[in-house]
Amino acid sequence: MDVSGELKRLAALLKAAGHDEATAEAESLLAHALGCRRLAVYLHGERKLSPAQLRLLQAQALRLHSDEPLQYVLGEVEFCGRVFACDARALIPRPETELLVEAALGFSTVWEKSQPKVSDLGTGTGCIAITLALAHPRAQLSAVDISPAALELARENATRQGVADRIAFIQADLLAPFAAGALDLIVSNPPYVPAAEWGALPRPIRDFEPRNALEAGADGLDVLRRLIAQAADRLAPGGALALEIGEDQGRRVAELMQAAGFVNVVVKKDFAGWDRVVTGESLCEAWVRGYK
Repeated sequence: MDVSGELKRLAALLKAAGHDEATAEAESLLAHALGCRRLAVYLHGERKLSPAQLRLLQAQALRLHSDEPLQYVLGEVEFCGRVFACDARALIPRPETELLVEAALGFSTVWEKSQPKVSDLGTGTGCIAITLALAHPRAQLSAVDISPAALELARENATRQGVADRIAFIQADLLAPFAAGALDLIVSNPPYVPAAEWGALPRPIRDFEPRNALEAGADGLDVLRRLIAQAADRLAPGGALALEIGEDQGRRVAELMQAAGFVNVVVKKDFAGWDRVVTGESLCEAWVRGYK
């Protein structure tokens, strides 16, 4: 079987299973097998596939047929222009989370410090902490997750990206290990899906991604409430907090941050125009003097 024929076969199989992106998924499987970019698959149309490659492609197609996410099937995902290992130990990084990283990198007063202390809560694959470490080599970074399996994956990715020795990997519940005023920046993509919405999620998410990384109580704010309250204490004066949130949670999360004492609270929209990131700053001494 050549690449062109296998592409048609895989696409037909996935289309019959009801996959809307059947051709794109088939292209991705073949690109992974060939070690090329997805659209470059068409440059290899007459290339013969080995029996081992065909067996792997068949197995991967069957996993997709059962609605397992493509990223888990391939074992990797692209985030901020880099490839990260990705499997069921952690939530799949999504393009919207790149907006969270962008927001975190926008706090120039934090990054101007000689050794800014930054923590990524609920690190999962480690993609946020690793991206920040690569952008700012002087930063003291910690990657926190309650799941030891997720932390193992994050360490693997940090090793793959050459920054494992610059990130502290901590198994903990949110900010429990940190003292008051210990951090300059806290970044988190926490669980924020309301329990009542769980059953309506697409099957690839509901049946394959870790539930404890997604669901957060009746209104989806259980973790965010605790995180914001803790962050107000753990941030140094003039520190910053950047959070990913659900598409209709902007107003409520902003109110929680303001009630906790954060200033300059801003809700940022994603590519589709939904609430996606909320940022705020802790009071610095100059601001306190200004309010008196």
